[in-house]
Formats: sequence, C-alpha cells, structure tokens
Amino acid sequence: MARNGFKILDSDMHVFEPHDLYLKYMDPKWGDRIPRGEPRKKHGQIKFTFGDGRTIRSSGIPGVTQGPPGEDKVAHVYEESFKRNYDAVSQVTAMDKEGLDVAVLFRTFPLHCDDSLEPDYANDLCRAWNSWMADFCKTNPQRLKPSALVTLHDIDLAVEETRRAVTELGAVGLSLVPEPAQGHHIHDSYFDPLWREAERLGVPICFHPAASPNQDQVARRFDGHPNDGVLVNVFRNPVELMLAVGSFCAGGVLERFPKLRVAFLEGNCSWLPWLLYRLDERWDLRRDYANVPLSMKPSDYFLRQCFIAVDVDEELVTDVIRKIGDENIVISTDYPHADSHWPHAVDSFLEIEGVSDPSRRKILWDNCAKLYNIN
Repeated sequence: MARNGFKILDSDMHVFEPHDLYLKYMDPKWGDRIPRGEPRKKHGQIKFTFGDGRTIRSSGIPGVTQGPPGEDKVAHVYEESFKRNYDAVSQVTAMDKEGLDVAVLFRTFPLHCDDSLEPDYANDLCRAWNSWMADFCKTNPQRLKPSALVTLHDIDLAVEETRRAVTELGAVGLSLVPEPAQGHHIHDSYFDPLWREAERLGVPICFHPAASPNQDQVARRFDGHPNDGVLVNVFRNPVELMLAVGSFCAGGVLERFPKLRVAFLEGNCSWLPWLLYRLDERWDLRRDYANVPLSMKPSDYFLRQCFIAVDVDEELVTDVIRKIGDENIVISTDYPHADSHWPHAVDSFLEIEGVSDPSRRKILWDNCAKLYNIN
C-alpha cells in the first residue's frame, strides 16, 4: 500500500481499550481491585472503576470526569470502528482508510500513572495491558505492532516486564510517562538498569505523557484555576517532553547508553530547535558546574539517538527541518482520538508547503522504521 507514492508507518497509533480488558488479563489475586467498565455505548474511552464502583483515575484534571471534549462531535466519523468496539479488525480497516502500511499501537488511558499505587499493582496493570495488546496484534502481525506499557514504580519490576514484553510478546517499543516517579527523575542513575536492558534488547524508549494525578506534572499548577481544562492540555505534553529531552540529552543518560534509541511522542516538534539551542548554550556556559561529564553537546546526543513526533497539521515542521534536518522526525495520525484528523491525517501532512518529497519519505516511513527497527 502506498499513499501518494509514500509508504507510511504510524509511530503512535492509538487503541481504545475494551471494558473487560483487565477482568480477562489481570492476575485474579487482585479481586475487586481489578479494573472494570461498562460496555461502550458511544465513541470514546472507557472509564474504569473498582469492583465497589470507585473511579480509577479521573481525566487528569480535578472535577473533569467526562471524556475529552469533541468526542461526540466526531462520533459519526468513527461509526464503523464503534460498531466493532474498536477491535483489531476495525484497526486494520482504519489503517486502510488512512493509507497506513504499518502502525505501532499505543494505549489511550493507562491506569498505572499514579505514584500512590503500590509497585506490584501498578506493574500488574501494565502486564495485563501488554498481554492484551500482544493478542490484539495477532490479527495482523505484519501491520499491527505492539508497544508495551512500563511503569517506573519499581526498577526491578520494570526490567522484568520489559524483558517479557519484548522477548515473549513481541513489543517493538516501550511506552513510558516522562515525569518523576517515586521521587526519582528519569535521568537519575536509579533507572539505569531499565535503559541498559532496553539498549541490550534493541527496543526504543518512547516517552508519551498521559493525564495523571501526580503533582509532579508541571501543567498541574493550573488545576483549580481559570480555564484549567484548556491550559493543562496545552502545556502538559510539550513541556513534559521538553524536560525529558533535557534529562536524557543533558542529564547524562545518552552518554552512558550510546546505542539507546529514544522517542518523544504526541507533544509537537516545533519547540525542539529552541530547546536544543538552549541546552547547548547553557552547557557551554555552565559545564564546570556539572557533576556528570558529557563528551558531546546535548544536541549531538539528540541527533544521534532521538526521534520526535510531528503533528500532521504542524506547519512549523518546516522550521525544524531547516534547523536540525529531517532524520529525527516521525509522525502519528493519533487515531481514534477526538482531535485526530483521521482518515485525512496523512493528507493534512502532505498539504504542508515547504516539505520536500525526500523529507516526507523519511518522516512517513524511514525514520519510523529506524526508530522501531522495522524492515
């Protein structure tokens, strides 16, 4: 399949989890703490509860319990997927409509992103999702590629689940949230065993922010203040990814793990040239204050090992290409979310003026294939 002559690999296509995912796949030892939901009655994500009816995670903004705004307005677009409850067959059909050859599948509403959860419970939430996702992709393993959820609650459990997800379930990427966990920042040496295992297995770390009750999320400073439902969504993903780029490129992680591949997903790319400029400038001025040596400029680590996702309508990508080139940019349709341009997401990207066909080819396939080691 080729869209306008381009092969296309979606670096971050989403799924809508079924209401009984955890009841089917989670360790029964958790009893009433196993998440469950009501069968889906309209387009959108499932809201999971415990057995006693208590909600598991809100949308990430206190007082906001409904799904993302706009879902009802786009429901008609996803009618066919809804009728099949967003199963794997409907996923492939959606890919056909968009013109996607391959998609790496990511979660929509991860339940483990809460520091207050005990580590083994958070890890078992991830294990259940990963097992379900592996089965989901068996419908068409040539085109559906699973990512795996990994929680940072406990480093030993994270390494163990990473190994299982990659070697037994076939995961091609590891999906993590970038904010601090259990008092540790992601460039603290505490997490080195996980980065080492990912490097050894040849699987990328994919930072993908999520709505979370953790106060360490920078955008939560808006909680309870005017227009928090807008401002939290504006800043959460880009700013969390900025901080993650800083941690990995200037915090020493990529110095220690020179073959580790890292992706920064669903938070725009337009800010990247400025951030790399800022990191390089500060490193040059203040390297004498650093307690972790770097052998290269922070931007050099990014260009050597990192990838960033462009939104399909992000016209400022032309500035990014002009400043850092076209070797580190990947793309996503963001199906089936309310703000996705599916089934015309690729068309939106191809309509951006000033992006050459060679750059489009890299962004739509080559870079994504390099990130996930997909031939």
